Amino acid sequence: MELTSLELSLLMDEFDRLEDGHVQKVYQRGNELTLEVYIPGEGKERLVIGTDRAFLSKYKRDNPMRPPGFCMELRKHLGSIDSIRQIGFDRILEIESGDTRLICEVFGKGNFVLTKEDKIIGALRQQEWSDRSILTGEKYQYPEPASDPRDNDIWELMDGELVRTLAADLNLGGVYAEEICHRVEIDKNRDITDLEVDEQNRVEKEVGNILNAELDPMLYMEDDKPVRAAPFPLERYSENKFEEKESFSEALDEYYYRRKKAEKMEKKKEKFQEKKEGLEKKKEQQERKKHGLKKSSEQNRKKAELIYENYQILEKIKSLVEDAVEKHGWKKTDQKLKDSETEAAEKINSINEQEEFVSVDVGGDSLKIYLYQDLEATASGYYDKAKESEDKMKSVEEALEDTRDELEELEEEEFEAEEVMEDKTSKRSKKWFEKYRWFYTSEGYLVVAGRDQQTNDMVVNKHMEKDDLYFHADFDGAPSVVLKDGKEAGEDSRKEAAQAAVTFAKTWKAGIGADDVYYVEPEQVTQNPESGEYLAKGAFVIRGDREYMRNVSISAAIGPYEVDGHKVPMCGPLEAIEENCEECLKLRPGHTKKSEIAKKINRVFSDEDLDLDYIIRALPPGKSEID
Repeated sequence: MELTSLELSLLMDEFDRLEDGHVQKVYQRGNELTLEVYIPGEGKERLVIGTDRAFLSKYKRDNPMRPPGFCMELRKHLGSIDSIRQIGFDRILEIESGDTRLICEVFGKGNFVLTKEDKIIGALRQQEWSDRSILTGEKYQYPEPASDPRDNDIWELMDGELVRTLAADLNLGGVYAEEICHRVEIDKNRDITDLEVDEQNRVEKEVGNILNAELDPMLYMEDDKPVRAAPFPLERYSENKFEEKESFSEALDEYYYRRKKAEKMEKKKEKFQEKKEGLEKKKEQQERKKHGLKKSSEQNRKKAELIYENYQILEKIKSLVEDAVEKHGWKKTDQKLKDSETEAAEKINSINEQEEFVSVDVGGDSLKIYLYQDLEATASGYYDKAKESEDKMKSVEEALEDTRDELEELEEEEFEAEEVMEDKTSKRSKKWFEKYRWFYTSEGYLVVAGRDQQTNDMVVNKHMEKDDLYFHADFDGAPSVVLKDGKEAGEDSRKEAAQAAVTFAKTWKAGIGADDVYYVEPEQVTQNPESGEYLAKGAFVIRGDREYMRNVSISAAIGPYEVDGHKVPMCGPLEAIEENCEECLKLRPGHTKKSEIAKKINRVFSDEDLDLDYIIRALPPGKSEID
């Protein structure tokens, strides 16, 4: 939605509080600015100004690491705010700071112009028109002022169709022009010269009502998506669901924030759907391949068994053909067999000179019986083919299981995208270890573990130091686990780090209760394989001896733990969580999705205001139950 002149005028009462404030930071995201203003005695306010919007925001946005040049100019020149005002009834917001002015043209393509002593010293974009230009070094010239219906006889300003003249000539914009036509119940396409006196009076009255309406901000919704922020109720949206807001800025803030979130959600859903369809296609292909290999195995095994079941007749046919070929050659033998009416000849489908076999019909199945080769060797060949198909089928089954796991995890990712909406107003600066799996042992040592190939790599290469210990379950695909200051840690901490190595792995998802774990010193862990070897991303080569901990059991619990004054969910072995958290829940592998378990955990710890997304990320991979 585009901000109208009327709406900007109504926002000025909110913007007035910025006067005497000080611009501490300026951020630029393309065509949108954020001015962080410190107001003595009140604190910080964020003024968001776009080429079609302006409002105070409670949300902190993601800003580029390297500010654009124009943004740097603003940071250099803007200080205390001496005044903030709307120019006439135009969509122009002007912020004065000493002898510097930031002029925000919130119309058309929009622009931001920085002037000093009326000379342009910077602009979002350089522009030229027939009647004015925005070029560095030139004097700034305001555009031709728009009509102000607040100080004029509206009929002197209006000409043409009702809705068009209300929107353009009175500078009210399309939304409020349509609203007036709706309220007065007059066809919006009527020419104003055709209006009766009573109709003119109704129009004039409603224009006055719009211009002097008491603020009662609304956010109108459709299908749970905001469609309009308004400074007061609009009859045209009377059928829509709505939320009442404390200020018009708050209504605008929520409108843009939620729509941005919805856009991101749509992109996430598109990527999710694309990935899901790809995995489903892959699963379908693997299932077809598995089915084909199973069928091939069954057929070859059956053929081998048929050879032994029909050994005598097959041996007779084999000898018959071998003798005939030796006496008469392949062509003559083929003809004689076709002409023969013997039982043996009738079972022969064909003979093949090139590969030297005879195709025999045995109870509806066709067998290739190779000449000059024992029947046992032929049967063994069929058994070998069956075994080869079965071996391939095992690999396909493993790949198919991985694909099913990926699909299951993807379903949980979909829940996270739909259910979790991050409010950046309460976002704290997280500790470095919170991007990984983590917990503190019962002895107070920090344990961090990778979530995937990338974070496995980061845990080791960015955060493992000489006094740490590296733990890994004794199978491929297990996470890299680092016990910080592990060389001085006791047996309990080492045991808990080992438990994490098996718990946060496929063992949990597969329902395996225990596995072997080894640990080594940091200098033994390398990503430099031997010559000719390949090393996948996130994988490591271990040099030298390993200290093994045999038959380490999985163990998991979760509880609220305080980090920088905020309670966050900490998940790890039961002994560690019981020691560090005032209350906790024990977990075990099960059949309930992570998203549902997370909801249950959140309800149990409802007083702690834990973040649902954080809980989901903290849980072991796969499904679980609360013990």
